[in-house]
Amino acid sequence: MVTSLGADGQFALTPDGGWQARPPAPVRGNPTGAGDSAVAGLLSGLAEGLPWPDRLARAVALSAATVAAPAAGEFDRTTYEDPLTRVAVTGRPAAA
Repeated sequence: MVTSLGADGQFALTPDGGWQARPPAPVRGNPTGAGDSAVAGLLSGLAEGLPWPDRLARAVALSAATVAAPAAGEFDRTTYEDPLTRVAVTGRPAAA
């Protein structure tokens, strides 16, 4: 299960554990398309076999870049890549 926390990021509860991802800073702009971008980030991470924390970081960074874009539904690659490494992901893996 993955849920949006709006401007506070996303939360995932999975068989692998539970994590929360937060953007490095508040983002202002148009949220149109941000949810679609978050889903795209999650799915691309799944397709690449990334672990959940990395999938969430990608989804949050891509969503934030979409909010910051001047036109709805677009994003700037630099605006995505810059915060990607600074998305805070906290949580813990499931007990083995």
